[in-house]
Amino acid sequence: MTGSITKYSITGSKRARWRYRIYTGKDETGRKLYEGRGGFGKEGEARTAMQDAMKEISQRTMPAPAPQRTLGEWAQQWLDTYALDRCQPKTLERYRQLAAYVLTAVDGSPAPLAQISLPDLTHQPLEAALFALLMAQGKRRKHISARTVRHVAGFLNVALNKAFRLELIHVNPMLRVELPRVEKADARSLTPDEIRKLRDACRGDWTFALVEMALATAARRGELLALQWADLDWKSGVLTISKSLEQTRAGLRVKRPKNGKTRPCQLPQSALVALRFHKEQQQEHRRLYAADYKELDLIFCEPNGDHHQPDLISQVIVRRMRKAGIEDASMHSLRHTHASHLISNGVPLTAVSARLGHADANVTARIYSHALPADDQRAADTWDTIVNGPVQ
Repeated sequence: MTGSITKYSITGSKRARWRYRIYTGKDETGRKLYEGRGGFGKEGEARTAMQDAMKEISQRTMPAPAPQRTLGEWAQQWLDTYALDRCQPKTLERYRQLAAYVLTAVDGSPAPLAQISLPDLTHQPLEAALFALLMAQGKRRKHISARTVRHVAGFLNVALNKAFRLELIHVNPMLRVELPRVEKADARSLTPDEIRKLRDACRGDWTFALVEMALATAARRGELLALQWADLDWKSGVLTISKSLEQTRAGLRVKRPKNGKTRPCQLPQSALVALRFHKEQQQEHRRLYAADYKELDLIFCEPNGDHHQPDLISQVIVRRMRKAGIEDASMHSLRHTHASHLISNGVPLTAVSARLGHADANVTARIYSHALPADDQRAADTWDTIVNGPVQ
């Protein structure tokens, strides 16, 4: 905004006058717009009036400040934009569930925490809301677990980190939030006796090959249900795990494995024998369904060749475990069983980690550190040998 002051005279008067003119921009047609006023007896009066007019015009044309976003509004924006672009559908579903724990009241209205504006958000209400969740009713449990509360905190932390990078907040208040402790529990694995009982409970059933493969490969449920016969090299016995079946609210989808990498897995002879018998059964299903059979080349599928529903498969396996007298175990326990027994029997940690599809061996070591009691005794015996010499 610019202005000018000019001197002018009035006919019939010997006294000069002063006026100002302020350029205020252009209209829709491109015509220049001015505002001004005259009749001032002195140049200083005109200048003072022009400065006051400029302030008034600036305040009049200044855009209204944008309303401050609340935590609930920002969380929804983050879910609908940044998370939608970066997260897998299943992960996005989980984030929406976690957000609802603290941002939505029982009646569906915004919770008190969700109504706090981002600039006013501090760690105190965040911490209070998270600890209050520990007493909230869970879907399958009496109370929401500390692990779930920490997952909610993780969601809030990621969303507020983005707000910090966009300079919507000066600091991420989650950095000062103290989280509830989670009691670490060892991964549940089956004993050799339980393995035998489970195999006996599944023998002669379509679940036998699935359980055998889960035990022999430590493949995740989704990875097993996405396997195709083309992934198996019968001659070498190598199975290539390159995809995973995911169950979302929108339906089933095939995606890359959890770490995004393809991995080969050498099958033991027991698994190959189970697969040969399984394939014979599948050929009979193909014959019975004839033209109605879905040719998806799946190793594990419904009798009509279609994909299994992952959650239903887990329920079936748990029922087989109960039939075998095995409690407090799930289908994922078969993966833990494979890893725990291999580590306990001296298979290198790097080899076990590769079979599990972990990002690195440190992840494997952290999860299965409990699987080394025999190794600990072996270490003590080895040290005795070093100190005292070999036993004669």
